[in-house]
Amino acid sequence: MPKLAFVVVYGSLIFPSNDVDQTQERTFDAGYIMVNGGYVEIGTEEFPYMSKLTITMHGVESDPYLPVYGNKVLAVRYGQLEMHGKPRSHVWTDLDVTAPAGSNTITLSDVGGVALDWQVGESIVIASTDYNGRHAEQRTITGIINTTTKPRITLDRALEYEHIGVSSTYGAETIEMRAEVGLLSRNVIYRGDPETSATNMYGAHIMLHSPGDESVVGRIENCEFTDVGQAFKLGRYPIHFHMIGTVQKSYIKKNSIH
Repeated sequence: MPKLAFVVVYGSLIFPSNDVDQTQERTFDAGYIMVNGGYVEIGTEEFPYMSKLTITMHGVESDPYLPVYGNKVLAVRYGQLEMHGKPRSHVWTDLDVTAPAGSNTITLSDVGGVALDWQVGESIVIASTDYNGRHAEQRTITGIINTTTKPRITLDRALEYEHIGVSSTYGAETIEMRAEVGLLSRNVIYRGDPETSATNMYGAHIMLHSPGDESVVGRIENCEFTDVGQAFKLGRYPIHFHMIGTVQKSYIKKNSIH
């Protein structure tokens, strides 16, 4: 699909899902998407988007700014944004046992008979458990077994750091010290262009703005955000509800941002 310079939505922009062929992939590339009193739908809460969609926002810091909203943005003003990716069995869990540095496998805590639906080729992150938060490690799944008990995952490359998974008892108190393991991959992806975003520290963002009356609504779940946020820019977060009010009609849940 061609890269669109500026998309203005006064009516409806609806991305239809292919529920029969969930491997079908669509792409949408733009510089700006302005939802001005309109409606954007990528699935709904009742009927999530089940095939694959990647929305890529293009631009650099010097591009023209929309007042309030900036650039490289999906902006919503007096409108509604619905983004609902495919539900997943687990979006995060933790380690059952310590994964030492050099290991290329990890064992997750018992999932209680609810089958883990993580797939080969998907990306995960293992949180740091030492003094340096930057020792979190992102890996790709190359194999997975025991999906209904204590899943054992094979990684595409060995871990550089130890990640703890232990219980410690102090008197009558037991403390769980376990690295969280999160699923990064989703079927709906919103991202900045991979060519410039990371290099310039200038990614895409979503801003929903109204004058405090909740005349804008955004419901975003089970989606993946990557190459997002704009460094050293106030209010240019990956997802930003800007002064919309008490936020009773909107929510953000079960997404990954990396």
